[in-house]
Amino acid sequence: MLTVDRRTNLSYEEFKNEYLIPRKPVIITDATAAWKASTWTPEFFRERYPDKMLSTDQGEMRMGDFIDAITNNSDTPGPFLREQPLKDVFPDLIDHVEPTPSYVTPNWLGGNYLVGSVTRRLNRESHIEVNFCGRRIFPYLHIDDLGVHAFITQHYGDKELIIYPPDQEPFLYRKPDTRFSEIVDVDNPDLEKYPLFAKATAIRVVVKAGESAFMPSGWWHTTRVPGTSLSTVISLSNASNWADLVDYMQNTSYSPRLFRIYSLYLKSAGYLKSRFS
Repeated sequence: MLTVDRRTNLSYEEFKNEYLIPRKPVIITDATAAWKASTWTPEFFRERYPDKMLSTDQGEMRMGDFIDAITNNSDTPGPFLREQPLKDVFPDLIDHVEPTPSYVTPNWLGGNYLVGSVTRRLNRESHIEVNFCGRRIFPYLHIDDLGVHAFITQHYGDKELIIYPPDQEPFLYRKPDTRFSEIVDVDNPDLEKYPLFAKATAIRVVVKAGESAFMPSGWWHTTRVPGTSLSTVISLSNASNWADLVDYMQNTSYSPRLFRIYSLYLKSAGYLKSRFS
């Protein structure tokens, strides 16, 4: 049976050798123990920003109304504040997510990569993002954009991760030219339509408040949230997965032939960073 390790007092060298390089998920129980974000609750946000307007998947909402909607335990999915850069939506809370855990360094997503559109895209991914929602089942199985690793820290509530190793992709019915599976509900799949999915074996792990999950590049995953959930995500790219990022960008480029030339620069930049960082 496949499982995910749960580690405490994990040194960077242990993390690098046992999880980062072999691309193995792990739950780290104390990676962000020093963060002030451990105090975050729905009421913290209601009291601090009662009239702040939020851009959710259901439109603009006042913070107080948003908190009411995600804490009412309705079976109908409420609004979702999804993948919002913390520096944009709650800039005064940046010091609540410091210091940066060693596990997400070095991170090459920041920096100047000559082409403005590429620099902006990578720089945006380098910023810590916040996810805030109520009870819901996420209806898509996917791998993360740009071939990045994800470092997911749960601040409030629990989150169940349902994950599949990269070698199970042949059973997951990847949509052509996307990072998504055709499987909508992994718990109730249509096996007549997707018979190979019966061969896939999921790993299920619950991430509790205060814990962080390292999700390596190329691992398929989806999420179940049994109640109100607040988490942050740090996307990570360095020597361990830079080649994946370059390949992903080339394969999804509007002009793959032209990007192939630029990819030589990105690969060279990665080589230099690996030598001198």
